[in-house]
Amino acid sequence: MAVAVAVAVPALWGAGVTSAGPVARPAQHQSALADPGEDGDDGGGGPGPGTLRELLAAMTGSAVADPLDLAPGSLLVDREGEDGLTLSWALLDTDDGRWTGSADAATGRSEAESTIKAWLAADTLRAAAQAGRPVPDTLRADISAAVRASDDDAAERLYRALGGDASTARLEPECGVEVSTSRPGWWSYTRVTALDAARILACVRDRAPEWPGGDALLADLDAVTPDGRSGVRPALPGVVAEKNGWTLHGADGWNVHCVLAWEDRALAVLTTYPAERGVEYGWTVCRDVAGDVLSVS
Repeated sequence: MAVAVAVAVPALWGAGVTSAGPVARPAQHQSALADPGEDGDDGGGGPGPGTLRELLAAMTGSAVADPLDLAPGSLLVDREGEDGLTLSWALLDTDDGRWTGSADAATGRSEAESTIKAWLAADTLRAAAQAGRPVPDTLRADISAAVRASDDDAAERLYRALGGDASTARLEPECGVEVSTSRPGWWSYTRVTALDAARILACVRDRAPEWPGGDALLADLDAVTPDGRSGVRPALPGVVAEKNGWTLHGADGWNVHCVLAWEDRALAVLTTYPAERGVEYGWTVCRDVAGDVLSVS
């Protein structure tokens, strides 16, 4: 019988945990993921990822103690419960579909913002393949601009060419993800959960090679411009697909969302918070959540 337990975890390669709970993190949150030594230890005496896995095994009574076997809401991250921050996250095994995340990972919806551009790019390739034609140079340029530079005008042209909301509706038959919208006719108002966001990017990454121009799209997703990077990418191995989204909604505050896929994993972190904190606050939350999750994954 699987046992689910609330486990508070430290930052990636950071301070350890005790039976009484997590060791307090310094007052200043990390602004970037740490770069561990070859043995996974940061030199500060805290346990590395292997030791944390052993600790998780002891706490859950599982010999394997794979975090993906924990029920949503069981693996607690340091930033959860922070005043003014709405935070949802999901970690997905892209091979077998197992996942874990925050308690609301499959239910708490937010505007997708620019994360949906990865799908608009992929759907453009799918449409070309279905029509038996190459992707025109103009659309290829829009795909690269929308993905690498998060160009809104380029994304709008892709969206209109695909039939508007008909494109996001195709996420269900093509990727098994059913989305909604809070404002029909606007791609950025497509509403997703953290689990949806992880599944969408994983679907784009895995299916792109089936379509003409797929390899170029994967290269775009691994080369987003600096202003669109969360800072999580350097901690991940190999080729990484990354498409983030960030929008200031006036008095309603910021949405900053970070979505990445690598090897057999996809991670989505969705945040909403007050406007005065600025966009960098959201990137920092993404890095901190990724650090906590990856430390036991």
